[in-house]
Amino acid sequence: MSHGYSDRIAHAFAFAAKHGTSRPRESGTGSWPTAPANVAVILARHGAEETAIVAGVLRPVVNDAEAPRRQILLEKVREKFGERVAELVGQVLEPRFDSRGKQRSWEVARMEFLSSLAGAETTALDVLAAHEIYACGALLTDVRRLGPEYLSTYAPGGGPAVRRWFDGVVDILTRHPTGPRPALLGELRQLAGKLGGLLD
Repeated sequence: MSHGYSDRIAHAFAFAAKHGTSRPRESGTGSWPTAPANVAVILARHGAEETAIVAGVLRPVVNDAEAPRRQILLEKVREKFGERVAELVGQVLEPRFDSRGKQRSWEVARMEFLSSLAGAETTALDVLAAHEIYACGALLTDVRRLGPEYLSTYAPGGGPAVRRWFDGVVDILTRHPTGPRPALLGELRQLAGKLGGLLD
C-alpha cells in the first residue's frame, strides 16, 4: 500500500458517514460510527492494499443496513467504487435476513455465514478478519469494564454464544485453503483467546 492521502479512502469515509446507520444494531457492539475507521486502521497497519481498505470501510455500512437498503447500498458501492470493491464487500456480508426480508436469529445467521466463507477469497477474508479483530477487541474491553453479562447485548446466548462465534471464525479462517494474512489471523486468534480466558 502506498502511504499518504488517498482520495478513494476519503470518499469511502464520506460514503460511510452519509449512508451508515444512525443507531447501533440490536446485536452489535454499539460501535457505529467508529467501526469503519477502526477496520481501516487495522487493515492499513497490516499493509493491506487500498482496495481492501475501501472495502473494509464500506462493509459495516452495508452489513448493518436493514433488508430493504442492503441491495441498494451494495449497488451504490458498485457504482461509486467499482465492481471489485462491491465484490469484496458482498463476499463477507452476514446473511442476516431471509428471502422475505425477515431478520433471522443471531446464531443461525452466524453459523450459515461461517459456512459461506469457504468460497471467499483472501482479500475479502482480510476485510472480515479486520472487522472481527475490532469487534473482539471492543468486546474484550467492555467485558473487563462491565463483566461477562454485558455479552448478552451482543448475542442472545451471551458469553457462550460469543465464544462459539469467535472460536468458529478462527477455526474457519485457519482451515481455509488460502485464509487471510497470517498476521491478521494471528491477532484475531490472540484476542479471541483473551476473551475466552475472561469467560472461563
